[in-house]
Amino acid sequence: MRPLSAEDEAALRTIAERHGFYAARGPHTGEGSASRLIDALLAGKVVTLAGKVVTLALSPADRRRLVAWLDEAPPPDGRLVTVLRSVATQLRPTLPKAAPRAVATAPSQVDTPTTDVRPGTAPESLRRIDVELWLRVENNSKFVRGKTKARAWIEDSVLRRYAMRKLDATRSDYILTLTYGTDAELDATIYDILREADQIADLHYCFIEADVRALDGSDRSW
Repeated sequence: MRPLSAEDEAALRTIAERHGFYAARGPHTGEGSASRLIDALLAGKVVTLAGKVVTLALSPADRRRLVAWLDEAPPPDGRLVTVLRSVATQLRPTLPKAAPRAVATAPSQVDTPTTDVRPGTAPESLRRIDVELWLRVENNSKFVRGKTKARAWIEDSVLRRYAMRKLDATRSDYILTLTYGTDAELDATIYDILREADQIADLHYCFIEADVRALDGSDRSW
């Protein structure tokens, strides 16, 4: 999820206020509460707002990946199915139109997989690396029971974008495959993963601890 500008935050509060989600404390008391709105979305209580919120918070490339995931992933059980379908329906009109694809001129030509790259990175210079992620998700207090849902959301909405493989169903270790052009881009991708995981955990009143280690024979870690 990209960082929200002041205008985006104000728009998100406006959406929340329009639908009755108000802040009871803090600097925006009496105004729309984005956190209460997002809690309602995660609980499946608000269906028609999901597309508005996601459109505001995600870049076009991230929205395209999300729609593709919603179309391909096996649907979960319960109320969340309706929310996810609503999100996909509302997001499709917001996606930029894809450029016409060139027609192959010879039978031997095949399409190569597309990869999201950061601006200024030539596709031929891309590299791939496997990293091991250790991720701990814990409740903020003994009165909270959100860590299981938080981990599931982190896995489904963040880690699966990077060919997630879980080493053991009962452990907290994952293998991810990352594509990057420069070391700075690799650092940025890893920190984006950790930031998104932290945001999801926070929405469920949880916190995370994480460690990332490169599996390329080097000593790199994050």
